[in-house]
Amino acid sequence: MKNLIIHNANYIVYKDAFLTIDVLAGVDLSQVERMVCTLRITHAKQGIFRTTLDLYNDTQTDKLIRTLCDKWEVKLLDVSKTLYHLTLQLEDYRLEQLQFKGIHRKPKFELSIEDKKAALKLLKSKNLLKQLIQKLNTTGIIGEDENATILFLALASHKYRTPFSVLCLAKSGIGKSYMLQKLADCMPYGSYSFHTQISANALYYFNSHDIRNKALLIEDLEWTTQMLTPLATLQSQGRLVKTRATKDKDGMLHSTTFEVNGNLCLLACAYSDKNYESLSLPFLMVHLNHSHAQDLAIMNYQRRASAGLLNTEEIQETQYQLKCLITSLENVTVINPFATLIELPKDVAHPRKSLLLLLNFIEVITYFFQHQQCKQVDKETGEEFVITHPNDIALAFKLLKNSLFRRADELSTTARGFYKWLTEFLAEAKTTQFTALDIRKAKAIHPRTLNRYLQELKLYSYVKVVGGNKHREGFRYKITEFGNQTDVQNKIEKGLQETLKKIQEQYKKEKDSRGTWSVSQKPMSNL
Repeated sequence: MKNLIIHNANYIVYKDAFLTIDVLAGVDLSQVERMVCTLRITHAKQGIFRTTLDLYNDTQTDKLIRTLCDKWEVKLLDVSKTLYHLTLQLEDYRLEQLQFKGIHRKPKFELSIEDKKAALKLLKSKNLLKQLIQKLNTTGIIGEDENATILFLALASHKYRTPFSVLCLAKSGIGKSYMLQKLADCMPYGSYSFHTQISANALYYFNSHDIRNKALLIEDLEWTTQMLTPLATLQSQGRLVKTRATKDKDGMLHSTTFEVNGNLCLLACAYSDKNYESLSLPFLMVHLNHSHAQDLAIMNYQRRASAGLLNTEEIQETQYQLKCLITSLENVTVINPFATLIELPKDVAHPRKSLLLLLNFIEVITYFFQHQQCKQVDKETGEEFVITHPNDIALAFKLLKNSLFRRADELSTTARGFYKWLTEFLAEAKTTQFTALDIRKAKAIHPRTLNRYLQELKLYSYVKVVGGNKHREGFRYKITEFGNQTDVQNKIEKGLQETLKKIQEQYKKEKDSRGTWSVSQKPMSNL
């Protein structure tokens, strides 16, 4: 664009040796079949001429050329040449804007040789997981080691063939958005897309290039079927297809199909009072720590930040190291030969979704620890792959254990937390009976929220009414023995340990027979 000067989207100047043309209000990007412009044409000797026309309309363009020639007594060839080049360069400018509309382009994140070596050294370290947790703590993620590890591993899987997605659940003011922003600061440029909120229909109009093998971070996820269904479909099937009626320029209705393709890693924050677990979504649900000890740790960190006691240079350096860590991961295939031995305990709810999440997360762990093992090559296809180690499965069991417990719980997460507090409160008071007023004297809680918890506990027979009156002092409740989940949790823990024992025995057997671990052929699911 030799003669086109872009001051901003609403002020564009074209200048050559003959004329200076100011394009006021820019070029309309919504109507690609037209190029309606408001022009201020200046001649050095003849003055200024103003007009609005469609540069794609030959009749209007020819009329402007003749008008300028008659008014200013200039050559028709000179005016025609200037308008031709103006139209050509405005067209190139508009096509470029349409191609990158809505995209904030940043320079691609590239590693130096030294940074690459340092990242690979860390990825090959035997205490990689411990160092990862320490670095996440340094960035400002406090008291959430397990959840932060799960979320970071999910983000690191954005280039993997089946990325992992997580919903981060908590009440307002706990720090969901804070954690999401801190994790986004550890991602390389161009590998993620951060959104405060996304409407349901907006998903169908995404550019596939913008989300393919990238992380989609949503700060506030709406709890609606219209919002969750397309996200679940995109995660499960890798594409969204929507057909709707649209009008053409003549006003006639036609069916138009919009298709979005791409494997993406979704990290979203949502309000924990909504029972997402009951929907059997293809995302892992993690609940943030809202204990009193966590409140104290966060407030202490806030005091140190306000007092200027945090080393900002160290934080930025750690964030850069984590960016290098993710960038150094290679997009290799993962094979889990132990998948046929993995069985979920019978008490886990939604077993199909739960097993799929577990298997996917095991692959993600193997993908992250790919430099801990020797890569193997498929002799037939020449494709590189890494094999899952029993330690990867053990780590997956450890990190997802609480999530599996919650999937076996019939209570919502918030009601379970209230019930746990209630049992501790009654144990200290050395009684099994209570009223709603007793609870409100001991705990700051909204009456409607308390009533909802009590109704849920009563519905599942965790508490029962033993006296009182609705219209006077209120009902008197008694806690039952039904709410004890120790047996269920012990069964799940025992089932996981038995599965892990089988896997370790199979690994040892194969290793002893071959001298090293390998697979003779890919499992049928990977062919």
